[in-house]
Amino acid sequence: MLCPLPISVLILQLIYYITYALKCKEQFSLKMADLFGWPFTQREQSHSMNKDIIAIVGAGTGGHAIIETLLKIPSAEIRYVYDINQNASGILLAQKHNIPCFFDSEYSQIAHNDSIDVIFEVTGNKEILAYLKTIRSEKTNLIAASSTKIIFHLLETQGHITEKLEEYKNDLEKMIASRTDELAKTNKNLVVKCQEFEQLNEKLQQINNEKTKYLLQATHQLKAPFAAIQSYTDLIIEGFTGEISDKTMDVVKKIKTRCELLSSSIKEMLELANLKSYVTDNVKIEKVNIKQVVDKIIEQHQATAGSHNIKIEKHYPAQELFVYGNSGQTEIALSILVDNAINYSFDDGAIEVNVITEQQNVIVEVKDFGIGIPSQNLEKIFKEYFRCNNAVKKNENGSGLGLAIVAEIAAINNYTIQVASEENRGSSFFISMPLV
Repeated sequence: MLCPLPISVLILQLIYYITYALKCKEQFSLKMADLFGWPFTQREQSHSMNKDIIAIVGAGTGGHAIIETLLKIPSAEIRYVYDINQNASGILLAQKHNIPCFFDSEYSQIAHNDSIDVIFEVTGNKEILAYLKTIRSEKTNLIAASSTKIIFHLLETQGHITEKLEEYKNDLEKMIASRTDELAKTNKNLVVKCQEFEQLNEKLQQINNEKTKYLLQATHQLKAPFAAIQSYTDLIIEGFTGEISDKTMDVVKKIKTRCELLSSSIKEMLELANLKSYVTDNVKIEKVNIKQVVDKIIEQHQATAGSHNIKIEKHYPAQELFVYGNSGQTEIALSILVDNAINYSFDDGAIEVNVITEQQNVIVEVKDFGIGIPSQNLEKIFKEYFRCNNAVKKNENGSGLGLAIVAEIAAINNYTIQVASEENRGSSFFISMPLV
């Protein structure tokens, strides 16, 4: 009988290492950890307080590989390793790390042992698997060798991805260190060489562009590995790798869901980086029919809102209204606000999209009656990766980048954005745009 719970912890750890590998500064690592809505300190405490107790039966080549992988995962504790061969490579590795090893075929230490979360049967021997099923505790999950191979393949893929990302991180750190030393020397020269200020400013811009470009390249490289993992999971889900249990299927589906979430976060990161690299003078400013944009966005979100029984109401004047701005960016900004309104509303509720004119401006208000924003956080919500605690509880899959993208678009298009909110009563976001 297979159970996904402990394996899901391993898969979450996979994602944790991928995001961790992108760190180049402590502040950046804290922000990346918040991609999943988990405060970094809480997640560390979770690993130290709630470890999965592991037993491994079979310490040959396969067992050695499993042990080697699990030793890298803080949330897993290997407490029992079995093999009849005292010189098996997995036994030697376990002894090196002071893990208790046993050589009997009765498996008395793990029989009916409620403290064990997972038993990995790695021998591939059907008789041993059948015997382990009879002696394991009802609370213990038994994973057969066939399933172990699939899991290990995924973990092996994680290892390759982590190594590659570690290379990117190290190269980036070296580049930053090298440029930082160069800047320090240049700054000293500024004291006596004010005439070089303009030249230095151009150099700083070049360095920043190179750093942004390199980060974009590193982030872009994540797309292919996640696509590969999603392809593997699709093959398993569609049955091309053979029949698997329902519980193992649940694990694979969770892997796919997490990959899709991370792919979406990567897309938002690239979008924000591209916005930051824009030269304002090069942005195409045109006449935008704001009512058409609002209608399009509402239509795109009807299905999502309907799945939560949320009604989208719109109110605007009868006449056509045109504003100055970039059509694509305006659509992105309003789409993010409507998407947030749905995500942080209560089921069976409603949101409003109101368009009004005020002097020489058109104001679009996106209003919800959901969880609201604590007053002490109102000044922080447009910062990259910031998420309120109540937002994390309501929607743990948010990236913390949406409102930062909206703020960047507003700055580029000469829009102004304001927010009014009351906790547990809802929020209203106002974007003011120049009327044509």
